[in-house]
Order: sequence, then C-alpha cells, then structure tokens
Amino acid sequence: MGAISINYNKKPTPLEAFKMDMSLEILDHNIEKIDGDIIGDNELQSYIVYSSCKYQDEVVAIIGLIDYDLKNKEVYIKIMDETVGPVYYNMNKSVFDKLTPLKQQSFAQKWRDQVKKNFN
Repeated sequence: MGAISINYNKKPTPLEAFKMDMSLEILDHNIEKIDGDIIGDNELQSYIVYSSCKYQDEVVAIIGLIDYDLKNKEVYIKIMDETVGPVYYNMNKSVFDKLTPLKQQSFAQKWRDQVKKNFN
C-alpha cells in the first residue's frame, strides 16, 4: 500500500485523514501521537491510527501513519494492513479484541503477537 499527500485549508483530524485513503468500515480505533520526522527546519506532526476494519467476512487490523506538514498545510497518509508487519504495536486491547482469528500464517501473526506483548 502506498502513501498519498493532500493539501488542506482546514487541518483534518488524524481519523479524518485516515479515512481519506481508506474505504473499509472502521469498527473501532485508537490514535497514538508519535515524534515526527524533521525535514530541514520543519518538524512533522505525526500520529498512528490503529483500527479494526471489516473486510469481506473478516475483521482485520489496518494501521495508518498520518504526518502533518503544518508549514505547508499538507498531510501525508500511509495505510498498512497487518500482513505487511508494520512496526507500530500500540493498538488498544479493545480494538485488538475485535479482530477475527487469522485463516493463514503470515506476518500478521507476528504483528499480532507483538501487539499482545504490550497488553501484559
């Protein structure tokens, strides 16, 4: 899954930005603020959106990296599913508990195992 960028006049919330590049039904989500990258003298404002989303007959984890370039009024959105093994693991347990069991072994299992470690 690639990344998109959108110019804005009114800054969208992280969830609004997430929805700009994601069409699945969101059953639950949580948002984490993270340190943003610094590009020259411009520090990005960054968030991770963790969500449980309906996909066909399953509920899967979709993670969004949302970066705001406040100086240039631009938002960068990168959407990842759990099968690509994203390196973000702070999904709330209430969101995680909505995921359906995996039908096949993939990077998603490793990702889910790492998320579970954060619950203890």
